[in-house]
Amino acid sequence: MIGALWTGISGLSAHQKALDNESNNIANVNTVGYKAGRISFADQIYQGQIGKGSYVQDAEKIFVTGGSKITGVDYDVALQGDGFFTVINKNTLGTAETFYTRAGNFRMGENGTLQNPDGFEIQGWAMSSIDQKNDVVSTNQNASRFTDDYIKTMGNSIIRHKDFIETIAAKATNYNETAKSDPVTVFSGAGGKTKAAKLKDIDMALSNYNQILQKYQEDPNVPSKGSTAQISQVNFKTGTPPTSIIGQEGDMIEVIINGNTYTQKFVVTKTTPNWRSELWNSLTLSPINERELYDLKDPSQIDIMPTATEAERSAKDQEIAKYDRLAGKIETYKAMADQISNKESGVVAYLAKDRLNPTSDVLNPNGMYEESTNLADMLRGVVQIKGLIPGKEFKISQVAEYSGENTNFSVKGTFQTTATATQGTGKQALEDARDALSKLVTGNQRSVYSVQDLYGAADNKTFSFSINIFDKDLGYVIPVPNDGAVPPQAVPIEIGNVESGDINTIVDAINNTRTSSGPQLGDYVIAKNINGHLVIETNEQNYDVEFDARLATDPTVDLNALVNEATYTYDIKVGNSTISTPFTTATPINQNAIYTAIAGNIATYNAANPGRELVISPMNAGIFTVTAADGERIEGDLRLTGTTTPPTSASSSIPGTNTVLEQGTFTIGAVADNTTYSITINGTPYSYTTGAGYTGTQADIRNQILAQIQNDPALAGLVTATSSGSDGISIVQRRVVDTSNPAITLGITSSGTTTYAPPTVPYSAGAAEQQVFAIDFTGNRSRSEFVLNLMGTEIKVTSSESETEATLATKLQAELDKQPNLRNRYEVVFNGTDVVVREKAGASGFTGFAGTVPTLTINDLAVPVWDLKEGFIEVNSDYSGNKGAGGEFMEITTRVDQTSTQESLQLRLDLLNISDSKFGAFKIDSTGLVTITDGGVEYAVGQVSIARFTNNRGLEAVGGNNFKATQESGNVIYSTNNNNTDGVMGQALEISKADLSESLVNLMVFQRAFEANAKSITTSDELLSTLINLKR
Repeated sequence: MIGALWTGISGLSAHQKALDNESNNIANVNTVGYKAGRISFADQIYQGQIGKGSYVQDAEKIFVTGGSKITGVDYDVALQGDGFFTVINKNTLGTAETFYTRAGNFRMGENGTLQNPDGFEIQGWAMSSIDQKNDVVSTNQNASRFTDDYIKTMGNSIIRHKDFIETIAAKATNYNETAKSDPVTVFSGAGGKTKAAKLKDIDMALSNYNQILQKYQEDPNVPSKGSTAQISQVNFKTGTPPTSIIGQEGDMIEVIINGNTYTQKFVVTKTTPNWRSELWNSLTLSPINERELYDLKDPSQIDIMPTATEAERSAKDQEIAKYDRLAGKIETYKAMADQISNKESGVVAYLAKDRLNPTSDVLNPNGMYEESTNLADMLRGVVQIKGLIPGKEFKISQVAEYSGENTNFSVKGTFQTTATATQGTGKQALEDARDALSKLVTGNQRSVYSVQDLYGAADNKTFSFSINIFDKDLGYVIPVPNDGAVPPQAVPIEIGNVESGDINTIVDAINNTRTSSGPQLGDYVIAKNINGHLVIETNEQNYDVEFDARLATDPTVDLNALVNEATYTYDIKVGNSTISTPFTTATPINQNAIYTAIAGNIATYNAANPGRELVISPMNAGIFTVTAADGERIEGDLRLTGTTTPPTSASSSIPGTNTVLEQGTFTIGAVADNTTYSITINGTPYSYTTGAGYTGTQADIRNQILAQIQNDPALAGLVTATSSGSDGISIVQRRVVDTSNPAITLGITSSGTTTYAPPTVPYSAGAAEQQVFAIDFTGNRSRSEFVLNLMGTEIKVTSSESETEATLATKLQAELDKQPNLRNRYEVVFNGTDVVVREKAGASGFTGFAGTVPTLTINDLAVPVWDLKEGFIEVNSDYSGNKGAGGEFMEITTRVDQTSTQESLQLRLDLLNISDSKFGAFKIDSTGLVTITDGGVEYAVGQVSIARFTNNRGLEAVGGNNFKATQESGNVIYSTNNNNTDGVMGQALEISKADLSESLVNLMVFQRAFEANAKSITTSDELLSTLINLKR
């Protein structure tokens, strides 16, 4: 009976636990992801085949997938099939406990991670940290993640690889606002584009980038192969008709690309003397004498051609017209290149030369063609057309010239392709497309200086040049060139004594000067002379980097400007100190001695003033610089402290006599038959012969001869002939026959029964008036300025240390030749002893100086300015800018590595270093991939991993919908990309697996069982009481 009591108690205990389990099921009927518990009973030990009751053999969870409830909440996630979410609970001690749960009611925690309601962080494959060097392609060195400025989405794709997930996102700033047209003045014929053309190029490159991005997404495992852009050349024939036929208004050239016909009419152009000189100097003499090819005359000779007569003016204009035609050809070629650049999307065209054979008129398939705006190069008519988008082909089908006089007459040009367009595949093709798009959005920085910016009104200058630029490898801005120290200090290159207007010397210095160590300018930028402007632009490797050009005039001392036979003092002021160097100039000037004296005094100052030293550069061609090592401001002052010894001059006049032009009357004698009446003027006879029985009068004969004289163009302007009385012709000379030899007369003679003798006013050649200057150059004379005042115009020259009367006369005449209003009437000559200014015969012969006698003044030269001031030269803001649209482009590549260890999933884009935006739209796909969408761009920020176990029933429930792994459950199992799972469902939750109806039925069953067990106890108790009573 005691056994029955214990057996009943065991039944009570077992069913109490069953009631507890079922009550728990009922309590969690609405718990997300809850798995119902089940109790298993077993009988206990036996004695004599009689059991001793029951016990709870097992309390377990039934891991059967529950139903899914669509909630529409972004952060709700329901597991499909077997598996668990992994969560960790981080405590303040830095340790963490790992749990597993089926509950997917997540949210973003305060620290930005994906968490459950208890703040436990959801685990998965997190996004790898962004490598700023390799994962971010940015044209702005100060921006490494997207900001509000990046308003244009350029491309976005999530690419699934075998064991990682890649997000590629590209954005740009508003390049529609920053884009501007390239200035035609600078970049015509050199790839200049309008704003509209730049935007069209970007649209084409953007479409190409997204097409390749789509292909890469579809097949990321395709072999990686780069794309190349097409480069072609068209060539218009070089030379004169019939080789090249354009040269006048109405002519035109034509190029057909991709079926689009581009025609350019001949651009009529007028040249200047400077332009003609530039072309003359740029034309080659070998292997082709291009000056002879175009039948050109030296511009300096054109300038001094006489223009007194119409014939002379016409001859000069013919020579100028040859240059004008060539200038028109150049402008026509440039206009065609500009037209192609701006109308044919995705290409840029510019005038080019073959570096291997610049003068060849035959395109070379192996040539090295590069942009050139050198006049001779452009005249050769080669236009290079370069594709801006790798893999995009264009087809040239015709190149031709057409004559305006006969449109059926044409000359075919030639064309070739030196680099074909090839479309790549895979990641490399995508990177090539991205780089092309980035270049168009941003474009190489171009800093432009005009001649006026560089030189102003100065004759010569010495420059220093350096740049501050962002170095991609170092990750910060450095000066270039520099001294290699830490931090590096700028070591500017020196460009010494550059003549005014000289761009090429500066270009060559920037491109070719190399320092002994450290980064070189050529590593970052390239200098060009484009249409007479200094253009400094980043090279192709640094197209996305900005730089600060530091072009300055140096604190220069130019000994070449000193005057010999003078005494100077040069003071250099440093703070309160003055370094004085007195010196005297001899003939010739000893520049080394002066330099040594100044350098010695500076060395003395440096020794006495450590830390405030001055630096004097080596002297080069009489020029050196003086600077303060610590950047302290210094001032220089050169003074003339003694008198100079200029040449002296005395003048005298040699009077001239004015030319008297001839006047006379030619008279017809008696009229007779078969008689010739004749007059000869300037070697040409004018006559009339009467026939037999002639009945005319003297006036008739006179009129016949008069008509011949008046209609002879050779006499136009030379003489005026009019009728005089009834039988005469009045002849008045209007100009001398030959201004170079005014002694030549009209030589008028008559024959037959005519008379012309003597003339009414006889011709007198006259004599030139002269002004003689006796100049004393004996001894050592100071260099001086000579000012010849001739008819109100000042003609200035500077004498040399070894000047003579003969060389001075030559200099003055050279300057006089530059005065078109004076050079035909006056000349400066050396008569063997003196300088003589004398009149040249004009149309009316000699007329003298008309009372305005030439004077010659000798002035001291100005004291050179050695003020040691540095002058920073600002770039020309109107011309400078970017080759592209001037916007900023950024592409960020992120990676979710599915072979990495489990980590918490960060959702905040700012903490992920993707964007300044903190939040975006959360989304999870069926594989557990978590994406955040912001500004139209979707980023894969991680993947929720699904944990699986060998024995789910071995998991230990710890509350909070969580389980812990045990030895019985086995180790957790993850599969790449959750491949061996049924995945998840977003915006849904797994409902509780507790079945309320079943649990209520079980409650009743367990209640009856509990009551029955209680009955067995009370029954046993009654039996036991009966036994006790029996004993009593």
